[in-house]
Amino acid sequence: MSRHKKKNRNNQSKEEIREQQKTVNEGSAGDNAEDYTQELTFDLSDFDEAEPVSKEAQAEENTENAVSEDIAFAEETLEAASAEGGVSAEPDPESTSEGDADAEKTAGAAADDTSSESEAAEDPDKRSKADEEKSDEDKPDEDKSDEDKPDEAKSDEEKSDKEKSEEERSGEDKSDEERSDDDKDSEDDESDEEDRKKSRDSKVSRNALREQTENERIRREARHKRRIRQQFTAYLILLLILAAIGCGIFFAVKKIVSVSHQRQAEALAQEQAALQQQLEEEAAAAQAQQQSVEDVPPAPTVADLGQTPMQRLDEVIESEIANMTLEEKVQAIMFITPESITGVDRVVIAGEGTANALSEFNPGGIVYSAKNVTSADQFRTMMETTLTLVDHPVFLATTETGMDESGLIKAGIIESVLTPAQAAESGNVEEVVATGAAIGTGLGSVGITVNFAPLADLAVTNGGVMAGTCYGSDAASITPYVTGMAEGLYQSGVVAAYRYFPSLAATTQNPANGRAVSDRTLEDFRSNEFQVWLSAINAGARMIQMSNVIYPSIDSDSLPSTISDKTVTGVLRDELKYDGVIISGPLSDAAIASYYTASESAVMALKAGCDMIYSSPDPKAAAEGIIEAVGSGVISEERINDALVRIYRIRYADALEQFRAEYEAEAQAMGVDLTGVQY
Repeated sequence: MSRHKKKNRNNQSKEEIREQQKTVNEGSAGDNAEDYTQELTFDLSDFDEAEPVSKEAQAEENTENAVSEDIAFAEETLEAASAEGGVSAEPDPESTSEGDADAEKTAGAAADDTSSESEAAEDPDKRSKADEEKSDEDKPDEDKSDEDKPDEAKSDEEKSDKEKSEEERSGEDKSDEERSDDDKDSEDDESDEEDRKKSRDSKVSRNALREQTENERIRREARHKRRIRQQFTAYLILLLILAAIGCGIFFAVKKIVSVSHQRQAEALAQEQAALQQQLEEEAAAAQAQQQSVEDVPPAPTVADLGQTPMQRLDEVIESEIANMTLEEKVQAIMFITPESITGVDRVVIAGEGTANALSEFNPGGIVYSAKNVTSADQFRTMMETTLTLVDHPVFLATTETGMDESGLIKAGIIESVLTPAQAAESGNVEEVVATGAAIGTGLGSVGITVNFAPLADLAVTNGGVMAGTCYGSDAASITPYVTGMAEGLYQSGVVAAYRYFPSLAATTQNPANGRAVSDRTLEDFRSNEFQVWLSAINAGARMIQMSNVIYPSIDSDSLPSTISDKTVTGVLRDELKYDGVIISGPLSDAAIASYYTASESAVMALKAGCDMIYSSPDPKAAAEGIIEAVGSGVISEERINDALVRIYRIRYADALEQFRAEYEAEAQAMGVDLTGVQY
């Protein structure tokens, strides 16, 4: 290749490089700067979408990207120039080492520039100072490039002198052919000199490109920051718009709520006005109605009838009790036998002895048995005479269940009737009621007012006392017979006194002969005998007589039922809710008389809850013991008064019926309905 051709090609390469630089300058300054930036593989959208990083990391990344892009762009430019102008793409070793040194210096300078630029971004004064320092640092590089040129020329001259000295030593006998080779070497030297010059020019171009690329990077960063400021401004404007919209919505809602509250207040005021008007109208109507009602007399009620029959009876009883002495009250609660006050073994007439005894002791009741009956006329006369000897009403009593315990069936006073066993066998409750009525009629014909029957007991124990007098062993089966017998007696005007609470047939030991104890439990009684007793109480039992059997399951003190407050009051009064007259068991039984005196047993029975003392072995001693107990405070007089009220309610039953008839007549006359009224 001739030197002229090489020179032309090198000049052409230089012209192409200048054209490319001009294109770069025009692209960066023109409207298509962003397109050219995209050709340099810079995508500004990456700045918008990338996650925020620290300033140090961003500066380091910018430096690496700038250096790599500068080197790539320079290599592409040289390859293009080499392809068209014949310039080799591979530099000589010296230029390569020099290029590497320059690249290292450029990288270091770029890093320093990047750190300076990050500081300059924060402070404009620092940034201008950094630009001046960078401009000063670029000049020594150019000077250094120029200084390297004499060293290279010096090396070439030394080489040429060495070759000339060798030629001189070789002599002057060289041929024309050798001179021709020298000329060729000289041309090659010139060609190498041109190549080295071209390499230096290329190095200058790379530095210019690096500077141009760095300037473009700075402009891109400025545009990126400008976009960030624009985005921040846009976000701020959007936030202000949203705030304005929110304020508008708030005030609009507030206005709507205010209007709504105002309308609700108006509606409430209207409702209150309407309600007030309605109340006034109702008050006026009520006043008018009341005025019309006042003109009409009110309909009579139960309260207009005055005292009920029971209230009138209690008033009579209380008046009579108030006129009695304590001794008379105590004697009035005693149920005695004629033998106990006359001192004889058998009384068949009411003679002088009976008259003397009754003048000193006026009992509440006298009980007769079969030994007092010899004939119908005899017994009838004795009853009539006895009634003339007492100052106060008195109960005349006996015991008759249909088995002729009274002796009155044998005397012909009572017609033959069914025994309890026969009645249960017949299964006919109506026949039992008829039996009771027949017995009551016979008793009433001779003046008997109380019958100690029926036996509300169960034959649940083999060989039990009085088991043959029971209606059976099943509570549900015998209940109709027990209440039927009492109903028949009531129909004939005789009071039924149920026997023996809680039971007598539960034991084989007869209390009349001595101490009698049963191991029956309270729960067993509740499931059996108590069912019969509850039915009797609900049927209107007026009198119930106690048993003298001891039931430890009821009273842990092992007291006979008659003198046990746990049995009389705890069970019969409180648990079964019985409010009629409670009569003690026979205090003359060995189970009582063998362990207690007449006065002790009478006081204990009254304290336990009994209203009447039955068959005391010494009625006068019993009465004296009660009077002493009242005086000492063991028993209150009110307790005796309560017992008398219950007794007199039965005794004055006829007066009660009269009061009821008068009450009903008055109610009918006044137009008062007594349906559901207890009187």
